[in-house]
Amino acid sequence: MGLNSDAATAIQKKEMINALEESMGNVTAAAKKVGITPRTHYRWLKEDEEYADATENMKDISYRRVKDSLIEKALSKIEKGDTAVLMKMLSIYLKKLPDEMERLAHINNVPMLRAKIKYIENREEAEEIMRRNGQM
Repeated sequence: MGLNSDAATAIQKKEMINALEESMGNVTAAAKKVGITPRTHYRWLKEDEEYADATENMKDISYRRVKDSLIEKALSKIEKGDTAVLMKMLSIYLKKLPDEMERLAHINNVPMLRAKIKYIENREEAEEIMRRNGQM
């Protein structure tokens, strides 16, 4: 005795969510693995709020995994002395530091001294600033 259409569809939706997670959100690859068309996936997104929510949650999880993996690889390169990767990581993660500091100062009701922060674009610029300040 086979499954009714609704039960079979529910199983396919769960399989599709798992396949999307495995394929890091690649709809075409996931749909092929499950045996549906990408169009079916997009129709389910429109028709089934629970499926859409589960898919969105899966995207968040996949994004975090990719991000964590990239950060781990970057840190490994940094540990091996790759200064280009270090500089890029610093520029990405420290770019919003002044805004974050101001937000925390406001939350903690602590006055913050205003200072103009100049971001350094490359090593040569940093060395020039250090020479001007007598630090080299």
